[in-house]
Amino acid sequence: MTLVEIMITMIVSSIIAASTFMFFAGQQRIYETQTKLLNIQQNIWAAMEVLTRYTRAAGGGMFECVRPANYANGLGGRSQNQFPSPGPLTLSLAAAPAAGVRTYNSTTGDQQWIPPLWIVDNSTVDTDILQNTDVLTVAFGTQTSGTDTDVTLGLAFGSSAPATPITLSLATGSNMFRAGEFVLLLTSKAFAYGFEPNNDRGCSMFQITNYAADTSTLQHQSTAVSEGMVWNPPGDLAGMLVAGGYAPGDGVRNFGSLFWVRFYIQQDATTGIPNLMMRQLHRGGAAAQPQVLAEGIEDLQVSFACDTGNLAGVNLAQANGQLDEGTDPSSDMLTDEWWNNVPNDHLPNFGDPGYCNLPTAIRLTLVARTLTPDDLIDPISKNGPMDVENHVYSTRPVDRYRRRVLSTTVFPRNNKPL
Repeated sequence: MTLVEIMITMIVSSIIAASTFMFFAGQQRIYETQTKLLNIQQNIWAAMEVLTRYTRAAGGGMFECVRPANYANGLGGRSQNQFPSPGPLTLSLAAAPAAGVRTYNSTTGDQQWIPPLWIVDNSTVDTDILQNTDVLTVAFGTQTSGTDTDVTLGLAFGSSAPATPITLSLATGSNMFRAGEFVLLLTSKAFAYGFEPNNDRGCSMFQITNYAADTSTLQHQSTAVSEGMVWNPPGDLAGMLVAGGYAPGDGVRNFGSLFWVRFYIQQDATTGIPNLMMRQLHRGGAAAQPQVLAEGIEDLQVSFACDTGNLAGVNLAQANGQLDEGTDPSSDMLTDEWWNNVPNDHLPNFGDPGYCNLPTAIRLTLVARTLTPDDLIDPISKNGPMDVENHVYSTRPVDRYRRRVLSTTVFPRNNKPL
């Protein structure tokens, strides 16, 4: 073999080796990119499954516990009540709107409202929440019977003495309740407001702390936060219950276990990675601290619709079964039955066309990005965060992250006219 032949062989081998290296290097980069995309797709699908499951169950056990908005509340609560609520949010539990069930939070020492569905649109007031992302809070009871009342009161339950035992009309009525679970008191009084006269029937909630079989009494003493029982007042508290309290014959409903969960986006202070957080508000102490549900979720958007039938005013009985989605809420209110779906979209006041008190549908949208940037993307190409629903970037940041968007529509099970 001559020297020329050896040199030719080395040159050809080098070309083949270089080509092979470039091929496998390209494959490796594609593999890494697809792995990143697979990870965010798994995160976004898993997060959406949890969101939809909780949203679909919102309001379970709370039937007749939601009032219309801007009703001057004479039942011992606050006047502002919107379902869902577009108002500001703070991480304090006292920020909940006056909707749903009444209770007492021994963690904060406050009377507390627990609304079935609470939406905060593009929050900008909370430093712990990624700016201009939505916040979704849902509440529901499990193991409820689905009936209006399970048993009635045997003795009156005064509005100024909520720490007294609850006496049922049945001698063995306690058998349908369990310690640690919740019970709702509902008044039979007829108040003339809302779509029907019995909206918001008091709906005061207590956590059962002592279970004795074959008795007519339910105990609900305040106990330590570490035991997870934080929803009973430590003593008599005037103003917690409806004016006049509850009379013999008023309803008692088994609420079962309480789930009150908040979802929001928070950016990790160390890594800068945005995460979808899940905070279990129904638990006390350290157990109520937020936990990461999914990494790399940079936006949560929640829009909702009411089937008002395109009527001048709210008349759920004449809904047409169609959810129309317009683009100009200021001039297209009669045909746009979706809210928080376009910029400058504002929920109408009670009684206005398109007013939404009980959403027919809720659309959830998540935007996920890779945890690390991709060098294959040229930032000059204007790659960056995406406009979804009514979250529109005035100045779009430029980066090298790959993104995926997932959207689904949920029809709450417990959404029906009260």
